[in-house]
Amino acid sequence: MGAYRLLANVTVEHAYFSGQSCRTLEFIPSESCAVLLRRTGLLLKASESGVAVYFDEEKIDILRLHAEDDLVLAFKVFSKDSNFFRYTAPGAPPDDSILFFDTQRVTRNAADKQMLHPDAYAAADAWLKLTTDPLPAILERKDYLVKPVFIVQLRITTGAEGLCSNKLDSAARKFYIRFTTNQTYWKYYILGDLSKRNVFIADLDNTLQFENLGSTLLPGNREAVQLLSSKAIPLHEQPHQRLQLKESTGMGDRILVKRLPNASVEQVHGDLMAGKIEQVSEIYIS
Repeated sequence: MGAYRLLANVTVEHAYFSGQSCRTLEFIPSESCAVLLRRTGLLLKASESGVAVYFDEEKIDILRLHAEDDLVLAFKVFSKDSNFFRYTAPGAPPDDSILFFDTQRVTRNAADKQMLHPDAYAAADAWLKLTTDPLPAILERKDYLVKPVFIVQLRITTGAEGLCSNKLDSAARKFYIRFTTNQTYWKYYILGDLSKRNVFIADLDNTLQFENLGSTLLPGNREAVQLLSSKAIPLHEQPHQRLQLKESTGMGDRILVKRLPNASVEQVHGDLMAGKIEQVSEIYIS
């Protein structure tokens, strides 16, 4: 057995997480991929936010023989976080589609990284119908009940620019998928005695404004004042917004809540706004 060297690496970056590292994913080789890994002696290693494949440098000729017969490694990627598509743009694909990425379609970004999508972030153009090749050969029956969040396919080729080439440096063996975070309007419901005051929300960073939509009656006959952000706000695992609830009085403004809670992915739903369904995060303050 010789030393193992990197054949290919896929890293997933996500704007929702601090440091962009998407830590909730699990890469599962498809059935055919698992067979090929055994036949070629390739090693699989999970990284913090992706997967890496290593080859035995003493068996590179065997690997090249397999690569001449169209060596393709497909991975089904599942998220351990059921809220993945709540904070991921462009959201969950339609029921008959799935996100699909292939190292055959690479775009270099401004930092010269090999991206597996044409734009800065993965988008709806990566949705592929479940009936379109090669998905029927990759997906098992159970995958139609609990779908992977996406599929990624590595093509191992023997050409001068192929992954079997000795001329490739480590950067040419690294591929990236980058997701941006979903955005929601934030709607605060101010309940209890606070709802009877002349309240408003102040942003300590002076970047967000909130409109008072007036009072509404919530289940349980509870009256609440609604305060809605003027624009959609990106969701983050650790939100950085610094919002205060204040009361306007004849003697000036007074702080009622020094730091309001920020939006959570647990409280997101669609709401009709100006004739269009928008994603809204609801936050209740009493």
